[in-house]
Amino acid sequence: MKSKSYSQLFKIGIALISFFYLGHFQQASAQDVHFTQFYHNPLLLNPAQTGLACNWRAGINYRNQWASVTTPYVTFAGYFDVPIYFNNKRNSSLGLGLSLYDDRAGDGNLSTIEINPSVALHLALGDDHPKKYKLSIGVQPSIRNRNLNVNNLTFEAQYQQGIGIINNTLPNGEPATLSNTSYSVFDLNTGIQFSAAPTDEINFWVGASAFHMLQPNESFYSGYSVPLPMRTMANAGARFIINEKWTIQPNALYFRQAKAQELNFGADFDYTVDPKANEPFTLFAGPYYRWNDAVQVLMGGEYKGYRVGITYDVNSSSLSSASHGKGGFELAIMYKSPCRLIPYHINKMFVCPRF
Repeated sequence: MKSKSYSQLFKIGIALISFFYLGHFQQASAQDVHFTQFYHNPLLLNPAQTGLACNWRAGINYRNQWASVTTPYVTFAGYFDVPIYFNNKRNSSLGLGLSLYDDRAGDGNLSTIEINPSVALHLALGDDHPKKYKLSIGVQPSIRNRNLNVNNLTFEAQYQQGIGIINNTLPNGEPATLSNTSYSVFDLNTGIQFSAAPTDEINFWVGASAFHMLQPNESFYSGYSVPLPMRTMANAGARFIINEKWTIQPNALYFRQAKAQELNFGADFDYTVDPKANEPFTLFAGPYYRWNDAVQVLMGGEYKGYRVGITYDVNSSSLSSASHGKGGFELAIMYKSPCRLIPYHINKMFVCPRF
């Protein structure tokens, strides 16, 4: 009976993910901020990953791109999450988290600040201990503010044909409805993920998420309706322990928003310098590729719960003739509190993916 029950739960989990993926992916319709190290900001990747660790964790991300083409686009992001409740009888946990980002496009004409509290429920599947399979469901309300500095913009009406210059002192010719240079909206994101650790050497995860489910109106013109298209995403990853020194972790992400889409994939190769040390030091590096856009190089290290990753994108799209191959620099720093702070009998109840 236990084996049959486990099989049914496993199928239900896969069916939920498939339903979510197929049901929302086709409804996806401007493009949101995104990171090369997408897996180093779990709450922006999928709300279902909130609290998906044995103890609290926190991280920051910084991205600077297109400096060789125009004024750099700069993005800062941060997050914190923690599992706050365990139920030994039901083998479930509840995670709470908070993520935010500040994105500045170009010379500051358009800036976006977003704050995202999130909650996720993690349910262990099956009756074996420690739990090897888990289904996670997350919800993430969102408050987003956008600000436009019209004074830094130039318009066709300001072009003086006689002398061939732009005169910013002239009227811009825009309708009076361009009065909202700042606005805030409420939004909602959701996600689901299936995680598994079938052996001590292998774990993997696959998930799907939908962002901007409310499709709020985002227009600087009063009286105009410009709904923000939903963004749907699918993410997957795995971790393979080859031996006590070597580990391979492939990651993949696909998202679609309106006519914009992105496929990003690659792998980290981790090398532990001295596995027998009390606080082992791990180096990692690996290639990633953003389809038809950029080749990405990753390197970093992990020590005493801190994980620092640096990536650089080498532009390979048609824009490379202007960018000369220069893309974006990115820094990600994550800290995971030691699992030993969680009581042992609770810690053994859950096997969480390694992000």
